[in-house]
Amino acid sequence: MIKDDTKQAITFLAWLTAIIIVLYFLLLAIFYKASKPERSQVQEINALALSKTPIKHIEKNYHLNRGINSYALKGQAKKQSYYFIYLPGSKKAYLFPANKGVSEHVVRNKFSGKRANYSIIKVNLGWYKKKAVWEVTAKDQANRYTYQLYEFKNGKLLG
Repeated sequence: MIKDDTKQAITFLAWLTAIIIVLYFLLLAIFYKASKPERSQVQEINALALSKTPIKHIEKNYHLNRGINSYALKGQAKKQSYYFIYLPGSKKAYLFPANKGVSEHVVRNKFSGKRANYSIIKVNLGWYKKKAVWEVTAKDQANRYTYQLYEFKNGKLLG
């Protein structure tokens, strides 16, 4: 027969495991609910772009909040690529042919050319001071973040 101390230890471990599992799923539900507004905004911008623009296939989504919350995407029409930016606060939308601005790839290369010791975390397209901009988020070797903005139209670094 199992001694009382062993029974108590097994019961304690079973309860501890059950509590950890419940906490894990509870935290999972909280994070899922917290990210729902952004997911619904992405779905909204995707539906808007597919129905109101020549875009037929969405390649990538972006989100930028620099005082103005903006969602953007890169999409493909029959023969041309487009960038679409939507400002949910004002319900304004902007459509740019990809050949009228610089791509994410160009911005990545510009940033890496000037700051080789930084690793790029992400690049986002969005709206800042009434302009379409690319924001580069990067980290140096000491884990310090830096953010740089580039104009969409010409790739010029904004001071």
